[in-house]
Formats: sequence, structure tokens, C-alpha cells
Amino acid sequence: MRYAGLGIQLAVTLVVCVLAGRWVDEKLGTGGLFTIVAAFLGFGGAMYSMIRGLNRPDGGGGE
Repeated sequence: MRYAGLGIQLAVTLVVCVLAGRWVDEKLGTGGLFTIVAAFLGFGGAMYSMIRGLNRPDGGGGE
């Protein structure tokens, strides 16, 4: 059960960032630039968070 939420965490973070990027693109009329940037930042942030949590001495499980 230790790793059960990792995929969901990645997916939710990515979807939220992409939706935020699309919203900014619509407001500024930039044609997808912020969507792409937000997707990369969201993926990078989610991966950083997961790797950091998995490298904790307790394995990130909190048990």
C-alpha cells in the first residue's frame, strides 16, 4: 500500500497544471505556450516530490 497513491498524485498534479496553463492561455491569447510550460513544471514538480518522498529513510510510507 506504500506506493498506491503515486500514480494518482502524478496524474492529478499534471491535470491541474495543464488546466491552469490552458486558463492562462485563454486569458492572454498565447496559443498554448503556458499549457506546455505548466505541463512540464507539473510533471517535474510531481516527480521531484515522489522521488524525495521515496528516498526518505522510512521509504515514504510513514509506517
